[in-house]
Amino acid sequence: MDASKYDKNFNIKSDNTDGLEYYGIPCEPFDLYGVFYEEKTGRFVRMPSDAAKEISRATYGLNSNTAGGRIRFSTDSERICVSVKYETLSSRPHMSLMGGSGFVLSEERGDRTVFVYSFMPDHYANDKQTVTENGYTITKKVNDGKLKNYILYFPNYNDVTELIIGLDSGATVGHGKKYKAFKPVLYYGSSITQGACASRADNSYSALISKWTDTDFINLGFSGSACGEEKMAEYLAGIDCSVFVCGYDYNAPDPEYLKKTHYAFYRTYREKRKDTPIILISNPDTDENRNQAEERVEIIKRTYTAALAEGDKNVYFIDGKTLYGEADRENCTVDGIHPNDLGFYKMATVIYGKIKEILGEIVCE
Repeated sequence: MDASKYDKNFNIKSDNTDGLEYYGIPCEPFDLYGVFYEEKTGRFVRMPSDAAKEISRATYGLNSNTAGGRIRFSTDSERICVSVKYETLSSRPHMSLMGGSGFVLSEERGDRTVFVYSFMPDHYANDKQTVTENGYTITKKVNDGKLKNYILYFPNYNDVTELIIGLDSGATVGHGKKYKAFKPVLYYGSSITQGACASRADNSYSALISKWTDTDFINLGFSGSACGEEKMAEYLAGIDCSVFVCGYDYNAPDPEYLKKTHYAFYRTYREKRKDTPIILISNPDTDENRNQAEERVEIIKRTYTAALAEGDKNVYFIDGKTLYGEADRENCTVDGIHPNDLGFYKMATVIYGKIKEILGEIVCE
């Protein structure tokens, strides 16, 4: 992607007056995960737009939300600039602007991932950033000139039509740390899977598990729109993954709909992916409307027990009631539905335990 054709200020050259060299993503040597740039639509997406459109209008609309997107790279640049363009800034009342629309930079130190800086959009220009009608540019000194490995997380809820990274002219830049040689973990589900309402994109449960296991992941959470469509099951079955985590029941409009779709969704996926481990998860929000919540859990359990009866030895079940645990349950959400960082941390701990059970110590050591 040639950034210069979009903005004269972002010609990719090393002698800019600000002393930065700019890289339009995607480009070498920046390693892109979880999203890809689609030339036809001019934005980063999580699945091909044509496939998303076949599933539902809502899936197509949310496909350009960049949940799960990451860039890994290495550099000794003292400054890192992130310049972003979008069509509309995602601003939701129950979600932080950072979590929904910001980029998160972390440093990878051995087996630890350490937070460095939040490239946080603002409604107004200030001394830290330049804000335009459809984007922002922020430059931050983050390094003392040592070669370091970084990971930059895309926002959970914003579209991104352009991303440019600026580094000091003459700085070393290379590929980032590689994930373990495991296929990615695949997640499908509701807004909770997409990452609502983590304060930062790297605090969603899928991102936390990726940090703890050093494995790649694909986030196909669709806020309010994960309805277990057959075409979605077919699409998911086309993705080669190490584990498939399925938790879409919250978006089923009622238990009857869930009953009609859940086992069928499992069967469609399993017909193509004979041996991929599947983790079936029920919704963690069980304190409100308890009777219906319990009915939904039983429906998912029936899919699980039916799969076991058919001889499926690679299917697992997590009862959503266990995801927050008993202690401090009331502190795990922002609105009684969507997890905050504490809620996501507790969810990640339980799901990580199941992935460790499946994949073993090699991936979870």
